[in-house]
Amino acid sequence: MSGHLRVLNPAGYPPSIEQQGLAKRSGSLESRPVYLVDCRFDDGDILMEQMQEWFAEHLPNVKTELRRKSGVYTERDPELYEEIKGSGGVAVVAVGH
Repeated sequence: MSGHLRVLNPAGYPPSIEQQGLAKRSGSLESRPVYLVDCRFDDGDILMEQMQEWFAEHLPNVKTELRRKSGVYTERDPELYEEIKGSGGVAVVAVGH
């Protein structure tokens, strides 16, 4: 067998990102809602449900909101983020495994 074989890399290239610093600490969580945001990546909803159960057991005075962002995990959800910001809430935004 002679000739050339062309091979493509299936990994692709990650998009460029702009790094942002960590959010300032908000103090006590009891005075504001804690949004547990599922980014719609594999099993993220399971992780957020487990976090909600942990809060209920260990910090029962903290109100949690389990939410799923719109669109795919690579896209922002401006409406949800504005809601969180407007409520004075804090957010845990996570992906699955």
